[in-house]
Amino acid sequence: MGASVIRARLGLLIRLIDTTTGAAVEESNVQFFVNGQTARPAPRGNGSFVFINIERINVELRVSVFGYEDAVCQVRYEELDDRIPTCDIFLIPSEKNAKGETVIGIFGNLPLMEALEAADLNRPLCRISDFTEKDRKMGVIKQTGRTLDMDETHYALFKADMTSYEKITLSGMDDKTKRLILREPLQEPYTVNAPIARIVFGQTDGSGNYLLRVRDDSDKLIYLVRYIVQGEVRFQQVDFHDPATWDLK
Repeated sequence: MGASVIRARLGLLIRLIDTTTGAAVEESNVQFFVNGQTARPAPRGNGSFVFINIERINVELRVSVFGYEDAVCQVRYEELDDRIPTCDIFLIPSEKNAKGETVIGIFGNLPLMEALEAADLNRPLCRISDFTEKDRKMGVIKQTGRTLDMDETHYALFKADMTSYEKITLSGMDDKTKRLILREPLQEPYTVNAPIARIVFGQTDGSGNYLLRVRDDSDKLIYLVRYIVQGEVRFQQVDFHDPATWDLK
């Protein structure tokens, strides 16, 4: 009798990320819902879960995690890597989060808002030194006294006047030269020594309601908020310690 062969195909890799820190969410109290129905992907540690041998069709994925706001992700396979389709879900800590750490946020309603995110104006991770379009590699200058820790995917490259930024997406780092490899070339001119900061993602609900929180871990919590209203990209500086700056317009 011949040996049977069992083939397993990755249907979807889910990574749960605390958007305020960029760290994996390793909370065990997690519930998943696919198109409103309870689902049970297999845990793989470090905030990761996998669906094996499922049909690769576009779905709405909702996740409920203790200590965080519920999050919804639209899984569109045409936008994912065919070999390892990955869905990163950025979770916003609740005001009374599991670790007891303080967060502070902005919320409100702005009709037709489609997306919301922010980047810290005062704490860049590094600065750009150069970029070569041919290989999409970016040289960076480390901040004094800090190691270059850029394990995430989404970053903000600030403009010279610090009133806007270009979103950049990393696909990796050259181990030898420590140059960042971008998924796509830069679309706009850059200024040498311009700061690069990680992006904190907020939530919108399709009805204009929005929410964005950051860790209350500094005397200066001044962020540049990037949001989209009916296709129009807008920027606004927000001081999370000054409620007068919180309303987005």
